[in-house]
Amino acid sequence: MMKKTFFAGLMLAFFAFSGCSTFAAMECPYVIEKPHVVLGKVSGKHNFAGAYFNVFNDSQKRVDSLTFSFMVYDKDGQNPFVGSNNIVSRCDDFIEASSAKEFCVNLDSYLSVVPDEPYLIDFLYLREIHYSDGSSWSDPFGMYASREVFE
Repeated sequence: MMKKTFFAGLMLAFFAFSGCSTFAAMECPYVIEKPHVVLGKVSGKHNFAGAYFNVFNDSQKRVDSLTFSFMVYDKDGQNPFVGSNNIVSRCDDFIEASSAKEFCVNLDSYLSVVPDEPYLIDFLYLREIHYSDGSSWSDPFGMYASREVFE
């Protein structure tokens, strides 16, 4: 019995310490600034609503594409769409190393009614980043998601 308890404790310690080193190795290579929703027509971007984000590439590699993930709510905290309010959008555009760029996610295809007030954005993060050297970084579970609601 003592051997089983010792072995179980040893395994628990191994997984606990290996998990810490694995988590520490996964540093967030970006910063998102000024997330907001713009209503109305913006030529070449959207006719009714678009979610805008400035993304700072906090790495030494050039970004070739990235995938945003976020939730959209109305002013009452409700889902404003007929379908899901969980938006996942891939943007095939570049950001140089240690530079920032503004991105827009067109929300028109999710609308059934034109909103009177800008939507709120929550649980915003980059799900995946592809770099020009062929490498990638991913956060499939939103560990680096913002827990703040943005207007």
